[in-house]
Amino acid sequence: MIQTESYSIQMENGLIIFETKETSPVLISIPHDGLPFQALSGLFEPRKIGYRGRDLYVWPIAKDILISTNINAIRGLMPRTLVDYNRAWPEGINYYPLTRKEVHTALDDVRLVQAYQHYHAQIDRILKRSINEFGKEQTLLIDLHGFSKQPPYAPEEGYDLILGTGNRVSIPHGKIDEILAEHMTSRGYKVFLPKDTSLGLEEDYYSADFTTRHHSEKHGINVIQVEIASRFRKQGVRELGQKLSRDFAEFIRENCLK
Repeated sequence: MIQTESYSIQMENGLIIFETKETSPVLISIPHDGLPFQALSGLFEPRKIGYRGRDLYVWPIAKDILISTNINAIRGLMPRTLVDYNRAWPEGINYYPLTRKEVHTALDDVRLVQAYQHYHAQIDRILKRSINEFGKEQTLLIDLHGFSKQPPYAPEEGYDLILGTGNRVSIPHGKIDEILAEHMTSRGYKVFLPKDTSLGLEEDYYSADFTTRHHSEKHGINVIQVEIASRFRKQGVRELGQKLSRDFAEFIRENCLK
């Protein structure tokens, strides 16, 4: 374990855990920006069903938010080709029945179950610590992702951020999702904010999967899946991503840490 003035940092069972020494009501989870598959290829059986792509360079945005404000973070390091932390296990759950998406597996190599379970156990532990200190209403989990394909209902210039709450299923308290959307919109971002029902006859794109829905239901807290457009995650041009991190940290300081 590494100790800093503000954080305890642990690397264990395929995770990096940044935990605030002074209890914080906010936790960011990063499930899909871990190691490249090549780092572990040949050692484990890949997942047979489900998207395997990595959400490249979501972690630098999360790290910059950590630097700017006092929150917790968990980063899954197992390649998504082997473990998808954002899917249910052992039985998959189809959160998109209208679009008839196939049910994705979290993993197919049982030797990796411990890594998957440890990820969610650490989310549980940190959330319980926050709930004990601040209550369910003030505790917030943000599940951070990246996207490249714009939904068909996007404006011509595309969305910068897409919020996913299962059409507000994961917002049992207040309007923190609306506050986040309003804050980021006021800073110049194009934000998709889901309503109580989907826009069309099918589910909204990126409507939130296992982590968001499971931990909201289990703990009775607000959880928001946040999808970040690829233009903010380009390694050679960090300015846009750094500004996004600053604006996101400002939202957290002003609305979650008071």
